[in-house]
Amino acid sequence: MLMLGAQILLGFQLQAPFQNAFSELPELERSFQLLVLILLVVVVGLLISPAAHHRIVEEGQASGGLIRFISGVAVTTLAPFAIALSLDIQVAASGVIGLAGALGLGAVMAIAAIALWYGPFLKPAKGVGEMATPEEKTPTAAKIDFALTEARVVLPGAQALLGFQLAIMLTTGFAELPQTDRSIHLIALCLIALCTMFLMAPAAYHRIVYNGEATEEFYKIASRFILSATVLLACGLALDLRVVTYRASGNVSVGNAIAVTSFCVLVGLWHAWPCWRRARRGAKSP
Repeated sequence: MLMLGAQILLGFQLQAPFQNAFSELPELERSFQLLVLILLVVVVGLLISPAAHHRIVEEGQASGGLIRFISGVAVTTLAPFAIALSLDIQVAASGVIGLAGALGLGAVMAIAAIALWYGPFLKPAKGVGEMATPEEKTPTAAKIDFALTEARVVLPGAQALLGFQLAIMLTTGFAELPQTDRSIHLIALCLIALCTMFLMAPAAYHRIVYNGEATEEFYKIASRFILSATVLLACGLALDLRVVTYRASGNVSVGNAIAVTSFCVLVGLWHAWPCWRRARRGAKSP
């Protein structure tokens, strides 16, 4: 539920600096837009991390550790998403009710989001214990269903990002960019397009090559496609962040720093951290 909304908002943030009215925003609100962009990259990184964790650490098993990990990620992600959403509403409202009123509205929306999403912690359900977790090995058919579901979760957001990237190329602001930045954006667009292709490939293989059969061989292929797609997504997002932050700030160093940092964070969440956890688990095994 969070994923599609977060990726659509991220797509809007990537497009915002190319809109005609962006340059007319006060410095404070342009800074808010950059902050929202960074927050949404973190949100998307966290939301995709359970899929990478499931592929690499748990090897497709529906373990209790995976359930706890997903719950922890979901709870952690709500806070930065609430802040990003409230800041976006504040910027949108400033042209209608003024900066002071918009700041107040943004604060009210942030409080409402936190209250609605974290309020249930104040009143835990009575008689409800810890969720039962499976102890047996997960069947191959269930592992394949998990893999295809994880691909479907990421896919709509990747397609939305691709649409925003294509729209950026038709704006006046994009035409004003140096040739280097336009080329970087084109590379980023191709990487996100490839990411979309990789995420759609498992379903095609399942239908055409394996005729819908639940085989261990197909599960391994699907997992490789999904993990490869996350690498392409990290590269594409990082390159586009370089272009967008340079457009918003006018500072090449800031753009480069944010791009490199975001790439390291995303690859760390989706590959380095799960690989480290898997290696650590293997070292503890007798």
